Amino acid sequence: MGACQMKSKQKTNEDQPQSSTTRKSDQVFTLNNPSLIIQTATPNLENINEPYEETKKQLRKIKENQCSYIRYYTRIPQGNQKLLNHQQLVQHNLTGKIRIVEVYERNSINEQFLTELESLDHPKIITVHEVFITEESFQLVLDYCSGGQLSDYFSDKSIVPFSESDIASIIYQCAEVLQYLQNIGRTHGHLTLNCFSRVDTSNDIQIKFTDIRGLYIKHQINNINIYTLAPEICNSTNEYPSSVDVWSLGILAYQMICGYPPFGGSTIQSVKQQIKKMAAQYNNFQFDRVSKSCVQLIKKILVPFKSRISLSTLMNDQWFKLRSIQNDSNIIKKLQQNKVKISPLQQLFLTFMIKNFCSADQQQLHAEFLLLDENQDGQLSKQELLKVYSNRFDTNSEAILFIDNIFKIADIDKSGTIDFGEFIVAITDKSGLLTEDNLKMAFKSLAASNGKLTRQALRYHFNLTLQKIDKLFADHNLDVNNVGYSEFEKLMKQML
Repeated sequence: MGACQMKSKQKTNEDQPQSSTTRKSDQVFTLNNPSLIIQTATPNLENINEPYEETKKQLRKIKENQCSYIRYYTRIPQGNQKLLNHQQLVQHNLTGKIRIVEVYERNSINEQFLTELESLDHPKIITVHEVFITEESFQLVLDYCSGGQLSDYFSDKSIVPFSESDIASIIYQCAEVLQYLQNIGRTHGHLTLNCFSRVDTSNDIQIKFTDIRGLYIKHQINNINIYTLAPEICNSTNEYPSSVDVWSLGILAYQMICGYPPFGGSTIQSVKQQIKKMAAQYNNFQFDRVSKSCVQLIKKILVPFKSRISLSTLMNDQWFKLRSIQNDSNIIKKLQQNKVKISPLQQLFLTFMIKNFCSADQQQLHAEFLLLDENQDGQLSKQELLKVYSNRFDTNSEAILFIDNIFKIADIDKSGTIDFGEFIVAITDKSGLLTEDNLKMAFKSLAASNGKLTRQALRYHFNLTLQKIDKLFADHNLDVNNVGYSEFEKLMKQML
């Protein structure tokens, strides 16, 4: 992972060229106050009115505010970024973080959508950071994906912007999202290139699923999503089996190769007729530039649903070997450097900093995690790591000792497995993340208006009971209501 260091306006040299690997979405431009008397981003909790009771219960993992977002964010010009009518590009007044705000009418349908948001938790699904509730609207603050929607890259159908390995990587990342959605019982049903955005414009293409509302409030068939509609729901959209999203993946792969979808027509009805025939053509010259395994996989998808390849089989297809994946020796090196045991409280704060300062890097880390997670259960066992790394040691006993040492440090909750949260904490470059600027900015975001960490402020930011918060701080002999910046800095730098 990179240093994830925040940059101030005073220190930024605008004339200095940026590296092509710099993730622009993680750059934050703000004036850092060297004083330890730090303003905070935590609202005055006594002055926040209660939202709908049901909404409040369901949104307990998402920060909620009973006011307009303009209290904490400033609207900024969108530049070349294409936004929908209900979206606005904003910058946080304190942290300088750039986000997207989506505004929805306050009604029962959108309230139900909000109550479901808590269940979404995946690195490749756009994060809802907080919700502002006014009398007229619900205002969602989400990740800003500076790379834009995938559809933006195909406005000129004569240009194919991605290589085959890029397309394989994109489709695999889309499949990871669908796998997660299947596990929580969700199907989209109308996936298009508009549903996915590039995190940034760096050479390492990482994407996020952005159409989260479409998971809960189904889209009407229109002139855009008709082209990815699965044949089994052409006549009725009352039910959405998981097979329809697999079909859409095949359409997206075809579209990214050729620049246009396989089935066309002048009207919605005529497109439906072509979809039902399922007679996709593969003699376009663009297919000459891709491998036979690519074409074979698409052919396994664009067939009747009873014969269609399953998502799990799709993800194990040989075509995805084209993906550019970081050498696993890098992971070994990072894990070997992780020698300091971390407490649950330090993990809590470190995860908060990773999420807010290194959000784009989580994409690559998740890809590395999946390479190790053989059974895809979201947990790394000692047996899984042993299978991967046993051939890198002279003896099996050396490999076992290496893995045991990893677990002593990384398995923070002593469950016998390492989940993704523990993995990113273990593999993160802590010296690059725990800089003075980053620590001050994290403390500003977490502290109450008195410049201290308080139980109520931490309860606002984290899904923890007051008793759990007290226990976390007591383990460090700290009074939670008397922790200022100096104590916070000392706690975090113990990890270096």
